[in-house]
Amino acid sequence: MSENERPAKPWIRRRSSQLGIALLLFMVWSLAANQWIERGCGTAQSYGLVVTHFGEPAANQGCESEPGGPAYTDQYDR
Repeated sequence: MSENERPAKPWIRRRSSQLGIALLLFMVWSLAANQWIERGCGTAQSYGLVVTHFGEPAANQGCESEPGGPAYTDQYDR
């Protein structure tokens, strides 16, 4: 290695690994939220439902239209 070349600093490698993991987790969270969106739930509500229901909806879960916006139901039949 010449004098002008420096090895990558360990914190840079660690930081890029952390960012990659965070991006991957966000992508998985978004894919699961999309399943809720397809069942009639709002976007923000869908991200919350992924957390509270540990992932994608079951066959009987979704959201129904209500006057105040979509509401969660475990009697989803569409």
